[in-house]
Amino acid sequence: MTSWSVVGKGSASSVQVDLKPGAALNAEPDALISMTEGIRLGAQMDAGVVGGMIRSMLGNESIFSQTLSAPVGHGAVLIGAPDIGDVELLQLSPNGHMLGGHSSVLLMGGAFLAADETVEIRTTTQRSIGRALFSGTGLFLLRASGSGKLAIAAHGSILQFNLAPGEIRAVDNGHLVAWDEFMAYEMKMAGGVQGDSFHSKLFKSAASGEGLMCYFRGPGSLWLQTHKKHEESNDRRSKTGSGVVGGCVVILVFMIFFTAAVVLLVVIPAYGGRWVANPHSDGWTLEWDQPKTKPRSRLPSAIRRRKTDTDSHDFFDEL
Repeated sequence: MTSWSVVGKGSASSVQVDLKPGAALNAEPDALISMTEGIRLGAQMDAGVVGGMIRSMLGNESIFSQTLSAPVGHGAVLIGAPDIGDVELLQLSPNGHMLGGHSSVLLMGGAFLAADETVEIRTTTQRSIGRALFSGTGLFLLRASGSGKLAIAAHGSILQFNLAPGEIRAVDNGHLVAWDEFMAYEMKMAGGVQGDSFHSKLFKSAASGEGLMCYFRGPGSLWLQTHKKHEESNDRRSKTGSGVVGGCVVILVFMIFFTAAVVLLVVIPAYGGRWVANPHSDGWTLEWDQPKTKPRSRLPSAIRRRKTDTDSHDFFDEL
């Protein structure tokens, strides 16, 4: 049977996996530290091309994952996270939540380290736009489900909190690592107590530097990291700048398409243009109406001159 164990528990942990013949696991790229002679190293794109690209762009994970297997005899591998931190092992099973365990877990980007090949890792979305915008977890998360071991990594030590039914725990979003998928949580201001005015809560939340926090309600389990990454503030600033630039680009593209639509559908018809289906192709052809001219008088030229002279005499007689 495949055996998982954490080596060097603390701020610099790694995972050792003893594989039985025919067993395999999936891990993040460059997670391998060491392996025995009988281990076969490979790579795969999770969920095909589209699934791998979605996981890479939206889940903050690599498009590929490495596979480690023992095709013939027993073997052992040692894997670790790229950053110094702790590693926690979770046991997943389809009905785990009914037995006090875990059936499916949501992971923050970068938390996945390795898992048995029987554990499915997919990208999922938040159930609420408000959570995605204000919780700091983002709109897209990784979802781990199935049956087998799951190894998660974090910055600093990992602390597990098992909440009883109805129990509430507030968590700074920068310390979230993973939580049971069925757990309910909401966003609230960190400062103040019940009965305080809105302005009082807003001031205390802003002045304390905490702002909004995630309030999880039991039952369920939470996994938190004791430290935030040092690059978090720089990443936040760069992401904010990128968001502004991206918003400007989106607005510019919208204005270009809007202007083009106005010209094609409003301005051109107003000046006599019209779109006609081309019978020789599947496209459309722009045709312009002939300019309207003032109809010529059908009176003989002599009568027209006589009428003009009469009108001139009448004009001078009035003067």
